[in-house]
Amino acid sequence: MTKPNWALVIALKESGGTVTATRLQRLLGGAGVEETLAPLTRRGYHFEQTKSGGLRLAAWPRRLFAGEIAHGLGTDVVGRRVEVHWRVPSTNDLARAEARRGREGTGVFTEEQTAGRGRFGRVWRAEKFSSLLFSVPLHSPRQAVAAEGLMLAGAVAVAEAVDETLGMRADIRWPNDVLVEGRKVSGVLVEGLAPAAGDRWLIAGVGVNCIFESPPPAGIHATAAALSDFTDKPVDRALLARAILRRLDWWWDILKAGESARLTERWRSLSGILGEFVTVESAGRRHRGRVVDLDAHFGLVLQMSGGPTRVFAPADATLVG
Repeated sequence: MTKPNWALVIALKESGGTVTATRLQRLLGGAGVEETLAPLTRRGYHFEQTKSGGLRLAAWPRRLFAGEIAHGLGTDVVGRRVEVHWRVPSTNDLARAEARRGREGTGVFTEEQTAGRGRFGRVWRAEKFSSLLFSVPLHSPRQAVAAEGLMLAGAVAVAEAVDETLGMRADIRWPNDVLVEGRKVSGVLVEGLAPAAGDRWLIAGVGVNCIFESPPPAGIHATAAALSDFTDKPVDRALLARAILRRLDWWWDILKAGESARLTERWRSLSGILGEFVTVESAGRRHRGRVVDLDAHFGLVLQMSGGPTRVFAPADATLVG
């Protein structure tokens, strides 16, 4: 059976949906059009030939395919292997199993998650086909990377990928939420793996709200949103997944090289709270002050009323309101 020509699908999507006759022939690699399109059509992709002999992608399936996400990704570590599940309790748990097998960088995606979690034990729920839900196990044996650094890198990667694929400005709400027009569209959770001697594994879990087919629960409607709420263009989850994996791979290299200052600089440029007055909750207490600095390693620096500054680490503090 002929394998799907994922290069053709990706080329069509990245070129705005149409390729010329000349490019189509290069992508076919000598195979016939019908022979090439058949396995893709069976998976839910629909094509139309143009009057000039080119090809247009008229529609694509709602579900994700590992081949489309992984083909020609070009990353060093993140996404070197991709798997897509139909329904799992938690992608972080599956990524942890990948780490125990020594398979760094596997992108573990699922269409539905029954026991997804966020920071401080919060629950992350998503309807099938509505979100990107995935985790990646990462290993830093030489330069130990802090979980907080990877969490911030994940948020930056999502914000950059949203801009790249949708042309949409996304801000980071310290430390791990990604917002569009003040409403949360994504969160990042990083968990550790009990390390062997000299080894260090981290599991980066990412959730991105792409399309809400039904309104979110009343309790979060004012603060949560999907990317589709802010654009008339289709939100292509596969293209967004590819962009996030590439950006995360880039920032993972930066962190392993010990260059967290570069991440801090980028994070600051995407922060929506630098210079603002905020309330931080830590150890059951609330603290109000003005954000005077953000640091990928140390955390949030607040100028408290009365003069002194105080640093809040991402691991044990969160913004309120």
